[in-house]
Amino acid sequence: EGKVLYERNCQHCHGATGAGDGKVASRYKGVPNYSSDAVKVLSQGHIFHVITFGIRRMWPHKSQVNPEERWKIAHYVHKLQQGQ
Repeated sequence: EGKVLYERNCQHCHGATGAGDGKVASRYKGVPNYSSDAVKVLSQGHIFHVITFGIRRMWPHKSQVNPEERWKIAHYVHKLQQGQ
């Protein structure tokens, strides 16, 4: 379920594998590459917080994605970071 929600809500910026190469990413410079070994693996709680409140150029998504869905996305992104 997290993958489906990620594809619907996140992939356009963050890319299919979390590499920061989504179609919109070229417009918003600085989209992080979560699939890179160079990036620190973020906790699911941190990811949930960023989805909820936003960070830097990422806008908050709490009005578009309910809390249960945010946790599912956070779990999926955490797996992407671990190369799973």
